[in-house]
Amino acid sequence: MSAFRAIADIRLTFQSLTMDEQRPRPFSESERAFLERVAEKLTADGGERLRHDLHIAQVTTNGDFLLVNLPGYERPEYRGHRNLQFEGRMLDTYGGAMSVLVNMDQNDRLLAVEFISWEGGGPASPDWSTLAIEAEPPTVFDD
Repeated sequence: MSAFRAIADIRLTFQSLTMDEQRPRPFSESERAFLERVAEKLTADGGERLRHDLHIAQVTTNGDFLLVNLPGYERPEYRGHRNLQFEGRMLDTYGGAMSVLVNMDQNDRLLAVEFISWEGGGPASPDWSTLAIEAEPPTVFDD
């Protein structure tokens, strides 16, 4: 899949899916621990904002994404997002390589957590016990 197609798919997902279409849930313990570790690596303001969002967030699963709803926050119309400069890398339950990215909206609020399975072949769950967090250059996807 081309990068342009992937970005278009993300945009359509964020624009078309409403939180009422699925049952929101809090982050799992493993998801929360990952985001806390990322928050520790950010600037003081960025880390505090991510922690705040983490504690109020409700998520819905949509394929490879955990879409984030922040109660009380009116999310602006989707005009792009940026990935935080830290990427989680781990194995999936089948031993394949997997990445996890944190997507922020244009106001630097938590938008989504994205899972990328590099091996393909269908859905797999992350093996959180193999998680390592590495610095990556930040990426911005504009509309």
